[in-house]
Amino acid sequence: MKERRSTSQFLMPFQKGEEVASGYDIYPSLKLEEEKISLDLGLLAREIASQKVVIIDGYIGVFYEDFRERLEVELKASGKNVQWVNCEEAFNPETEIDELIVPFMGDEDSIFGTRATISLMDYFDQEKLRGLQQNPAADLNIIYGPGAQLSGWNGLLIYIDLPKNELQFRARAKSITNLGASQTFDMKTMYKRYYFVDWVVLNKHKKKILNEIDVVVDGQQTKVFPWMSGEQLRNGLTTMAYNFFRARPWFEPGVWGGTWIKDHIEGLNKEAQNYAWSFELITPENGIVFESSKNLLEVSFDFLMFGEGDAVLGTDRDKCGDEFPIRFDFLDTFDGGNLSVQCHPRPEYCREQFG
Repeated sequence: MKERRSTSQFLMPFQKGEEVASGYDIYPSLKLEEEKISLDLGLLAREIASQKVVIIDGYIGVFYEDFRERLEVELKASGKNVQWVNCEEAFNPETEIDELIVPFMGDEDSIFGTRATISLMDYFDQEKLRGLQQNPAADLNIIYGPGAQLSGWNGLLIYIDLPKNELQFRARAKSITNLGASQTFDMKTMYKRYYFVDWVVLNKHKKKILNEIDVVVDGQQTKVFPWMSGEQLRNGLTTMAYNFFRARPWFEPGVWGGTWIKDHIEGLNKEAQNYAWSFELITPENGIVFESSKNLLEVSFDFLMFGEGDAVLGTDRDKCGDEFPIRFDFLDTFDGGNLSVQCHPRPEYCREQFG
């Protein structure tokens, strides 16, 4: 079977173990009340089975068909006749989507692009979207995929999120594509398209529907799907925003990578060639983790900014919008190589050149 993620980093466990070091925790989490996060897909299926219409929206990079197959088994056990509709059937032809994103992709041989100004709705053929009809003979109609909420269907809204570091691991393995693409590209091209187009477009949509979400699902797992109510998510974001918090760090090897991180941080893959970076808070890639009854659920950091940006940034919200303005990581060169030299432009240049 083809590998679905390419990385030396372990997948985050879906339950908090007892072995967590008393010092540096690689899975920091905000504790919620007991039994707010569930690993029981059957329980979610029973909640879904009581509905007539369900919308399963979410991020690019989610293995939607995996989730559908697992959920379908549970729903069949309840005797429900289900019609499934993939909203991507209403996407514009790929050639039109390619033309749509050209203004934001920059020169082909450059890593630089410009922040997209289009919306997720621009990916859809409006006539096809209106044509995605419910089957009145079915017990339950489910529409799924990125942008499913744009179908106009009214029902239970489930959102499957994916931390962006995991998205990159899947992209490296070529197990996922860009939004609206049928094929993979080299990683530089895929990342540039994610960063300047896909993430911008999908984040606008995520922010718009945040307060409508009934259930949020952590899409980084493939066998277990941690989930909790949208209300609990929003309450958790509020609690986090008015207290101290840590994003979940992630770790990467690199040309200057050293040995200190491997030798001193518990829980990491010791077989990795080296660790050059400990990404402590590099938005948009980092996620934030919630814990309840030892069950873990991660969502992307942007959820916090969309829901509680005023509390997080205070008076700087007007200047920074939904972007957290501080990025930091630790670099390990112990027994490693020389660091790169980086030049970071001033805000005015960033706005003029990259949007």
